[in-house]
Amino acid sequence: MTNSLLIDYALAFLLSFLVSGNNLSANAGAAVGSRSIDYKYAIILSLLGYVLGLWLQGTYMRANVVSGDAAMVAMTVAIIIFLVGEGMRVPMSLTGSLYASLIGASLAMGHLLSNAVFVLGYWLSLPIIVMFLSYILYKSLSAFSRLSFKYIGVYRALSILTVFLLSFSFGANNLGLLWALLGFSYRGLLVIVISSILGVLLIGWRTLYRLGTGLFTIGPLTSFTVQLFSFMAMEIGTLYSVPMPITVTTSFGLVGVGAAHRFRIINLRYFNELLLGFATSIIIGLVFSYLLIKVI
Repeated sequence: MTNSLLIDYALAFLLSFLVSGNNLSANAGAAVGSRSIDYKYAIILSLLGYVLGLWLQGTYMRANVVSGDAAMVAMTVAIIIFLVGEGMRVPMSLTGSLYASLIGASLAMGHLLSNAVFVLGYWLSLPIIVMFLSYILYKSLSAFSRLSFKYIGVYRALSILTVFLLSFSFGANNLGLLWALLGFSYRGLLVIVISSILGVLLIGWRTLYRLGTGLFTIGPLTSFTVQLFSFMAMEIGTLYSVPMPITVTTSFGLVGVGAAHRFRIINLRYFNELLLGFATSIIIGLVFSYLLIKVI
């Protein structure tokens, strides 16, 4: 194994560790917060979804395979952006910055990723669609549920199911993107699986636990609605090889549900910071990776 390949594997290991751990709360936080599932069982269910999604659908991200130094530069830039964001307490998007860095590096090497325009359009349109659909479904089901409390148990079961489904699509999409940068090798699959498990167990559970013990206003219907449309957005993106930041879709789903509550259950200030961090991640990732490729 060459030195450059070893570096790629090391960077993918670190990115997978961070992506899996930091996004665990986006995959299962709503269900844990609604008391539909204990956080320990949510971790097991999420990890199962991660691994199965990566294994069964990870190769759907084949449009993101790059050659040369593009993968190494893109992963390095994404890690730097994330660490700077953590230091400044700004919610940066790892997946968004990684894909933007791939675009910047590819442009510097004289070509554009084949799905770049489609990905941009998907990122701009789908979160808005998720927000409106979440609002409509929540309003419809909440009105229906007032007729009987027996539906609460049904929504809890559906909320647990969508934890697995969302984690499955996350594994296929976000982790599949990293696997694509390693050429879909079996070694790469093993590296990502191991680092994902470590990321969830070492850093992910803390955030999930804090979120689960701090969210008292979200009910099973809310968690089911948010996770359902986040899963649908992620799965559609995977089928078309589009990297999809899960935090963005989940947050827009919460905004849609929050609109039905006149925004009493969400922190709009944090949502604005999230959007700013997402946009900043993309811009910095694209520009920085472009310049870095030109320099080296």
